[in-house]
Amino acid sequence: MLYKELFDKDVIDEKFGNSQLLRLLQDNNDYPVTQKKIELKQKETLIYENTVHDYVYLIESGIFGAYKESHIVSFIGKNEFIGMDNILGNEASYLTVTALEKSVVWRFLKKDVMWKLMHMQEGLFFLYIDLKLINEHWIQRNAIQVADAKERIISNIIQLGNLYGEETENQIILPKVFTKKIISNYLNLTSTTVYFFCKQLIKEGVLEAISYQLIVNKNKIKKSLLE
Repeated sequence: MLYKELFDKDVIDEKFGNSQLLRLLQDNNDYPVTQKKIELKQKETLIYENTVHDYVYLIESGIFGAYKESHIVSFIGKNEFIGMDNILGNEASYLTVTALEKSVVWRFLKKDVMWKLMHMQEGLFFLYIDLKLINEHWIQRNAIQVADAKERIISNIIQLGNLYGEETENQIILPKVFTKKIISNYLNLTSTTVYFFCKQLIKEGVLEAISYQLIVNKNKIKKSLLE
């Protein structure tokens, strides 16, 4: 890598993203990493808070909730790593991570991952990318938290749809795991508040009148919310 490329955000993201790290960890030519593909059932816990764990994980499919006690603080989905945030100090996990649906992950022995990255000239860039994504999540989350309840609800629904759902020309379709109950927990709002404003959004045509899934009508929301 050229020296000037070390300061190019797009180059760093392209060369040191999660897809590249997965290929690196699965390449056993140098410094092989102990690994296993595992399946998890809905509500099965992968990592417990206040516990030192021996593995890091890459999600192949499924969505996970990261909890502090019983409160959801973030979601983790396909092609995202779990457990990289405390790999350097091998500290106890701050969060409990639980599958919200049937999921498949790759499990890698943490000490092997560290050994492999530390023996690469550019290994720390992979850790930098993961920490950068975590930091960006918290910045976005904090920015949304200052809005009123209704705006927080629709903004987070759109954000979760963009990250983990499907998008068509006219709609943003959230996975069914994102129930109103889950979203109320995530936003630290009462279920009654979320149900009330979702009913308003349905009347306004912003949400589809479907009880079992959240679907956003893109033509009914401000363009600024989609950007």
